[in-house]
Amino acid sequence: MVNAAVQSSERLEGAASPLAMLEDKADSEQITASELSAVRCIVEACASDLDAVLEQA
Repeated sequence: MVNAAVQSSERLEGAASPLAMLEDKADSEQITASELSAVRCIVEACASDLDAVLEQA
């Protein structure tokens, strides 16, 4: 359970970098749906993993 929580936390931290890039891009360019989808997939996977950990606790 601890490993899943740590891995999810690390992936969420990793998602912060693409989000920062998208914020910078949004200043001058349009963000595509696929770019947003990539970040959403990371966040949803982490949320799912954390839900599973909490159910087992």
